[in-house]
Amino acid sequence: MSLCGPPSAGDMLFMDDVEPYKFGQSEPQAPVVLSGMDRIGERMTRRIRVILEPMVGAKPQVTCEAVSVFSYSNWCLFVPDFVSLSVYRLHPLKGATLLRIDADMVSALVDCVYGGTGARMPFKRKEFTPTEDRILAKFTNSLIEKLVESWAETHAVDATLVNRETNINYINVAGPDEQVVVQRFEVSLGRNDVWPIEFIYPLTALRGVEQLMGAKVHDELKISDPAWRERLGRQINHVRFPARSVLARPSMSLSQLMQLEPGDVIPVQINRSLPLIVGDRIFAHGTIGEKEGRAAFMIEKLAEGTEG
Repeated sequence: MSLCGPPSAGDMLFMDDVEPYKFGQSEPQAPVVLSGMDRIGERMTRRIRVILEPMVGAKPQVTCEAVSVFSYSNWCLFVPDFVSLSVYRLHPLKGATLLRIDADMVSALVDCVYGGTGARMPFKRKEFTPTEDRILAKFTNSLIEKLVESWAETHAVDATLVNRETNINYINVAGPDEQVVVQRFEVSLGRNDVWPIEFIYPLTALRGVEQLMGAKVHDELKISDPAWRERLGRQINHVRFPARSVLARPSMSLSQLMQLEPGDVIPVQINRSLPLIVGDRIFAHGTIGEKEGRAAFMIEKLAEGTEG
């Protein structure tokens, strides 16, 4: 590994590099933020398909990877030399949000729009053609519109384009050691070729909405499918509970119990109002009588807390 200058691609072969952790300065991963971003990613996956289908004339495959956290300098190592980079402000989030689309994906999209197959072609130029610029602008604008829609279900944001670049060295959305949250989508346009689309957020920008994302987790747990609730209610109605009534509770000493023999009669006094017990709870009060030749219990009053 070179001792000066930025790491080269060959340096990535050495994965044993140790980075010091500075207590009180290094940011830990934020589970609430990441789970909230994963939910935004799930919604965004469907919307990316909606954008691409009319452009490519076929149903594209779009998958959302789990959100990950990198230092900004480490993420930059994976960015090609020539790439579409769009910087946005998502008000009221702090900092800038970066959208990355690889150049060869732009070329494939243009090929699809004009009736081609979208095959991957090595992109050796250092600038986009006017047609590619036009298709790229339309595509990125649509992506940001759908991103704003996906965010709206968690927290309303308003997107403003700051600038576009094709070289990562001209972009600065975070400090080299600052942590960024990477939301990555893998896109296939109907062939075996797969391209990434990435949204990059400074982790500090998401701290301000962490509580909202956490609240959204609990809110979604309270939402249930009405049809599921109806089926559950029908099944619960068939659950059986043991019900019983106690006619009397005579009290005897231990010596009296020891003297009992077959034929002895224990005198009991039956109260007028008897309890109807379901499980271990008194459900109602009533009287014992007879109906159609069988002993029966007539409810006179429901226990407190069982009405309605």
